[in-house]
Amino acid sequence: MKIVSTSYTRAQGFRALKRLHKAIIYNRILHVDLHKMYKALIHLERYMERLNQQKSAKKK
Repeated sequence: MKIVSTSYTRAQGFRALKRLHKAIIYNRILHVDLHKMYKALIHLERYMERLNQQKSAKKK
């Protein structure tokens, strides 16, 4: 996974927060790990977005 150092979009941040919220509800993470988990999830959202763009480009 390549980590890009540009800024994140609002959509990526919102999707990361949504995933984080689900994890909190299901008690999958500790409150002390919130910041670390958010950073990881926002990177994941950017990666997922790039994968979807590549997949749609191949279909054309």
